[in-house]
Amino acid sequence: MTKYNSLGVIRNVFNGPEDYAIALASDSDTAIGAIALTLAGGSTLFPKDDATQAELGFWIGEPFWGRGYIPEAARELLRHAFEDLGLSAVWCAYYEGNTKSARVQQKLGFEPVSVTPNVPVPLLHEVRTGHENRMTRAQWEQLNAK
Repeated sequence: MTKYNSLGVIRNVFNGPEDYAIALASDSDTAIGAIALTLAGGSTLFPKDDATQAELGFWIGEPFWGRGYIPEAARELLRHAFEDLGLSAVWCAYYEGNTKSARVQQKLGFEPVSVTPNVPVPLLHEVRTGHENRMTRAQWEQLNAK
């Protein structure tokens, strides 16, 4: 994916009220990725009218893979989801073969809920197997007990 494709992903996919750029502390003017909570009505992982849940999505440029930036940003966004927004659950999904995304979700404590074959991926003009995961507020509280 070129930097121009990446810019398109950030502008066209990550553009909601709970969407945030990921930047390095040393260069806060340059986005290296994006992370978002998609609230009621915007996700297919939970009922459209359920305002107590959200979907977590993230993307980071390939040169920054494996450096811990997504888990760091996701932990803060999960804190925000449960403490500030009062959500009951956050969902996250990945497509078969995306081992990096699967590993991030596992590290964060998401638990598998379902596997769905033949999921259309319009941005890539493909059909893939989707893995849907969820973290409840109780799970988050247990993981973050001091």
